[in-house]
Amino acid sequence: MFTSSASYYDRTATAQAQADANNAKSKAMESQAEVAVLRQDVERLLMISEALWSFLKKEHDYTDDQLADKVTEIDLRDGQLDGRTAQAPAAPCPQCGRVNAARRPRCIYCGTPLPVTLFAS
Repeated sequence: MFTSSASYYDRTATAQAQADANNAKSKAMESQAEVAVLRQDVERLLMISEALWSFLKKEHDYTDDQLADKVTEIDLRDGQLDGRTAQAPAAPCPQCGRVNAARRPRCIYCGTPLPVTLFAS
């Protein structure tokens, strides 16, 4: 009877391990698909940025050095030259005055819509 229990346990453990492996494989495939979509989005945004910069250079005579200086200025807003933008600061609700995370569309305390900020300043 002990052998039968051990054998049952081994089969159950093996089945669970196989299920876990299949689940991990499925999640990995989903992640790969999401990464592919994000890569396409980044490439598209880079192309749009390049087109907009071309317009600005042509119409307003801006230079690449001016753009580089502005990028550095924006990068340093958080005090670090790290190639990342500063996070938008937490903001008080215009209705109740309580502080909410910048990414929230509504106040978590009173439900009032919060002002939208497109960029951290």
